Amino acid sequence: MTRLATLRLLRLKEVSTPTFLIGLLAACYIAVLPMSNTIALRNVVLLALSMCLAWQFLKARPPAVKWVLPVVLWVSYILFFPFIAVSPAIALENLLGQWGRGVLAMLVGAGVATIFYSKDKGAVFYLGLASAFSILVHLCLFGLKAWTTSSIPWGYWGRETHHADLGYAAGQAIVLLAAATIAGHRPLRPLAVALMFACLLSTALAHSRAGLAFGLIGGVLAFGCAYLVRADSRRINLLAGLLGLTLVGLAVLAVAVKEDARWQNMASQLVAGFQGDAIQIQCEGTSSIESKIISQYGSGEQAQQIISSVRDGDGARMVVLRAGLALALKHPWGSDGSRHSFQKLLMEECATPAIQMAHTHNGWLDTVLALGWIGAALYMWALLFFLKQGLTYLRRERQLNEWAIVLVALSTFWILRGFTDSIFRDHMMEMQGFLLAYASVALNLQTRVTFQQCKP
Repeated sequence: MTRLATLRLLRLKEVSTPTFLIGLLAACYIAVLPMSNTIALRNVVLLALSMCLAWQFLKARPPAVKWVLPVVLWVSYILFFPFIAVSPAIALENLLGQWGRGVLAMLVGAGVATIFYSKDKGAVFYLGLASAFSILVHLCLFGLKAWTTSSIPWGYWGRETHHADLGYAAGQAIVLLAAATIAGHRPLRPLAVALMFACLLSTALAHSRAGLAFGLIGGVLAFGCAYLVRADSRRINLLAGLLGLTLVGLAVLAVAVKEDARWQNMASQLVAGFQGDAIQIQCEGTSSIESKIISQYGSGEQAQQIISSVRDGDGARMVVLRAGLALALKHPWGSDGSRHSFQKLLMEECATPAIQMAHTHNGWLDTVLALGWIGAALYMWALLFFLKQGLTYLRRERQLNEWAIVLVALSTFWILRGFTDSIFRDHMMEMQGFLLAYASVALNLQTRVTFQQCKP
């Protein structure tokens, strides 16, 4: 056998190792999570990844991971919740269907981190690349449609059934890619910057207002927290990155505002959503507030647009938010843990609501309605723990670490994002659980190794 053939055989053996398979499955899992119509695929990949990790752990005996109190209490509560739920059977079904998969994703993320934490600094970039996969697919399909129609198809979502999934993927990817730009592998930084721009562009083209705004916020969080804790000459680079991202984001936002009329009328529609009794409007429609809106804006087209927005638009978001808060105060222990908790509780107020909304567009309120105030508080505590872990490292060590930046920026991103949409359910829980657990364990193990090396 020639030397070249021997080298190729050795490389083939290296490529086929369980470690490579786990990395490939993890990348596939992150890539398909935010994509619509991939439930079966993501579950198969998650199962395969879990089995590979179990096999690897039995063979290799990786470092032990210490689970922290906030995460333990959160997991314990959702396991116990079916015993106190209004409908234990439905609560158990949702535990297995969504909350449980979020916990499994967290365990898998921690497991993958124990294998890859000691690798080079390219890991955060590759996770960002995998997170941006659906964004790249959307841009390719957008370009193809633009080519075939000879026009710019504003608002086109590609293969996705809703623009929100593009926004979630873009925000998560931007945080990871920003961390890679700040503290990751240097040769990959230009590509990370290009991918961040692609994420912002995708959300703007798809008319995803929250996706674009929070994608920009995610990047600013990553650069901002790194800038605030850094004390050497590289702070100028961080400031340049922060300003550059902000300027690019504002430029893309300006184009989006010009092409998407919803930005232009948003303020007046949101204000209209504060009028009247929220549950009454949900149950009976807008008749109780129409006269007041007409007296304020006249009987012309603007008043009719605002009234329509209260039925199905930005005004409706404020009405459903207020209605959800009223129901949460009325049902402090939640209901049955399902994603339809708001609808079920509203139908106890009126059998056939005039305005049908699937949820409150507020993840924290929807969690309260599903699991009670205790459930929402425990999950908030878990996210705040991840935030504190990253911030503590950055303040104590005063050196940049990609996983510390991810913990601070990504946990803050999801906390803030939860106030504008229902994100603490389904595949969004898996996205949060996997990456936050990965970053937490990777940072913990890296810190442990560094401490051992520094011991006399």
